[in-house]
Parts: sequence; C-alpha cells; structure tokens
Amino acid sequence: MKKMNFFKISMAAAVLVSFTACKKNEDLTATTANQPKAGMEEMISEKGANPDEAYITQTVTLANTGNRERDDDDDHFLYTESNNLGTNSIIAYQIKKGGALQWKEEVLSGGSGTGKSLGSQGALVIDKEHEWLYAVNAGCNSVSSFKIGDKGKLTLGHSADVNGKTPVSVTVYKNLLYVLNRATDNIQGFEIGYGGTLTPIEGSIQPLSSTGVDAPQISFTPNGNWVIVTEKATNVIGTFKIENDGSVNAGIFTASVGKTPFGFDFSRNYMIVSNAAGGAAGAGSSTSYTTFNGKPSAINGAVASEQAAPCWVAITKYGRFAYVTNTASNNISSYYVSPFGNLYLVHGEAAKTGNGPVDIVVGANNYDVYELNGKSNTIGWYQRKPFGELILKGNATNLPLSAVGLATY
Repeated sequence: MKKMNFFKISMAAAVLVSFTACKKNEDLTATTANQPKAGMEEMISEKGANPDEAYITQTVTLANTGNRERDDDDDHFLYTESNNLGTNSIIAYQIKKGGALQWKEEVLSGGSGTGKSLGSQGALVIDKEHEWLYAVNAGCNSVSSFKIGDKGKLTLGHSADVNGKTPVSVTVYKNLLYVLNRATDNIQGFEIGYGGTLTPIEGSIQPLSSTGVDAPQISFTPNGNWVIVTEKATNVIGTFKIENDGSVNAGIFTASVGKTPFGFDFSRNYMIVSNAAGGAAGAGSSTSYTTFNGKPSAINGAVASEQAAPCWVAITKYGRFAYVTNTASNNISSYYVSPFGNLYLVHGEAAKTGNGPVDIVVGANNYDVYELNGKSNTIGWYQRKPFGELILKGNATNLPLSAVGLATY
C-alpha cells in the first residue's frame, strides 16, 4: 500500500474530532502530515461504524469464501456520450454480474457533438428515480431527454435549444433541469414535463461571474435549493438560489480555496471539489466545503494529492470516500471524508488508469468503479478494496476519442 499523507494531529485528537460533536470545530484547523498507517486506518474505520468501509470489508470476505451476496444482478447500466462531430449519440453498456461491461446499444441523441473533449463533468445525468437520462448536444447548442425503459433501453423524448452556446454540463432535480453554457458563460433552466419535454423557465438565465470563465460543471445541491457552478479561469465557485417557480437569483461568487476548481460531487451535505492547479505537475489538490445558505466555506483547505490535473470526482454511496481522476498523471486518487466533512488523502495513487482519464462514477452496488479514458478511448473497470484502494479488473474498448461523460444506475 502506498505511503499515505494526512493531517498533523495526533491519533487521539483525530479520533476524538471524528466522533465527538462538541469538538468538531477543532477539526477545521487540521494540517497535513504523516501518521502511522495503523492510525489512519483506525480513523477511517470509524471504530467499525464507517458504512462504506464495512460494506467493502464484508463484500471482500464473502467473495473470498465464494458466498458473495451483493446488489449484483443484470439490471444496472452505464452510459457515455459519443460527442461525435455532426451526429451525437448515447452509448449504453449493461453491467453484468461481477461488474464487467457489455456493450448494449447506441442511440442517436437528436443533436450533434463537437468531435473533441468537452473538459466538463456532467455531460449526461440520470434522475434520482432512474426513469430519465439527460444529455448535452454541445455541437448544436441543445439538450435532450431519454426515457429509460426495461433493461436500460433508451428512447429519445425531446430535444430543446438552449439560450447560449456550447452546453457542456447538465443537472436535474425533480422536474427541473439546469444547463451550463460554456461559450456564453451563462446558465439556463428548463421545466421537465410529460414525455420528457423541456420547456425554458422564464427568469432562469443568469450570467456567470465574467466572460471566458471556462466553467466545467453545474449541479444542484442535494436539497435542490441551489445550483452550483465551478469556474476554472477565475478560481471562483458560483451559487444560484432556486426560486419557487424554478427560476434562479443572480449568482453569488466565492473565491475557491484551491486553484482551478473543476469537478465536484457531494458527500452527504459536503461538496468535494477537485483543484486542477492549471495542470501543473504534482500541484493537484481537493477541497471539502460546506454550502450553508449557498456560500461555500472550506473545511480544511486544499488537501494536496501531489498529482497532476485532478478533474473529475465521484463519491461512494455513504459519502465516506471520494475518488478523483488525475488527467495528466493517468491515475486515481482516493480521499476519506470524515463525519464532519474533513478531507484526508488516503492514496495519491489508488490505481493507475488508461491515458487521459476524464470522468469517473461509482456503481450502484457501491463496489464497482468506472472511469473514462479520453486518450485511450476506453472505460476502466475497478473494484473497491478496503481503505480507499482500487483494483483494475478490465476495460471496455473502442470508444470514440471524443466520448464524454459517465452516468450509471
């Protein structure tokens, strides 16, 4: 196991902070350092109460005894987007028993792609009920909805033009869909109606902090009250309050703790953001934020991974681990997220990847992990091991080089 970096606090203080509510403010001032491996593992285990870690330990034990019992049927699917120039499509894979991917179908998206990487997280997204998939058509400035039928089959519902250029990321909450338009530096909302129809919401178009901000992701907060956008070029995080009619207020823009904030995901109510640091070698980090009242507040700073260009983030089912793809280092880092949101680097390199990893998701069974390699046109399949480690199990090959985004259920 690789040597692990984490914070300059004694083991007694770390355990006390992680489990004692009256001491949680002391956790906010933690700094990085090295501790004994056993101490780190004790903290991560949460005295046996870490649900993500306990699940993996149980799964590995069952697998070793030949009695694996987990959510492992054939009714799970993974989708990516070809983003081909001229004719965009959604590529579907069935997740077989054991986690391997089997190509299922390719469905036209009703729009066109750009023929090159979008450099964004959330090019396609699945709703909470696993009934609809939504995707951007960055080449023709539209978004599309797809009904998810039996055995993961997709049927195009509706395509709608956006009021902007180069949509790169979408997010959904109940009957609301918001899209990020990179080239015009704005966001826009749609109401989702019967049959997946997408109707523009009046008052939902809002500008980002400036022009040329190079925004990579838009996402609702878990409670649906806010929409959040990261801006790489300006090093800020924008937050937009959702009104009762689905429109948004003007953005609130907060300086990012780390440089080049890129992708993000939510660990319970904490937002975990990757900091690409302009792609500089060994300069990558990630930051955990609270988002009370819509204003991001860093919990314990930019936690270094010593990797290059960390960009995409995926969180485990119970929010205790964050996996970050490092596009220029060709690997994945793993972080532990404490009960109070503090971020601890577990493995700077939890696993090697193919060339140019550009997205990552955790499977519905909370055991399999998939990441998309933009330069080797593959999807890597990994299985989680105790304490943040990942083991490569196989690859799906021959994807378009322009493929973007991953979504699974």
